[in-house]
Amino acid sequence: MEKDAAGKPAVQKSHSLSMENRKCAALTGVQEVLAFDENQVILLTESGEIALTGENLHVTKLMLEEGNLTVEGRLDSVFYTQPSSRRGLFRRGRK
Repeated sequence: MEKDAAGKPAVQKSHSLSMENRKCAALTGVQEVLAFDENQVILLTESGEIALTGENLHVTKLMLEEGNLTVEGRLDSVFYTQPSSRRGLFRRGRK
């Protein structure tokens, strides 16, 4: 269990995912967009990484201050992934 700076158990914030007809997904609790292209969007949420895959995907709304994101296109799958060591959209290669 994670702990905050005072050593108390950290309160995990929630996130939500709403999908309409496999054409639009709205998420809350988004902390960061880790990667995206027209076939996938990988996000860091309050509950871990989420990957959305499909075709012609476009991020149509991104409000990180509020934790909101909307993706449109043909959505094929949504799944949680294991946390990775990557941080941010523009990561430098390691030597």
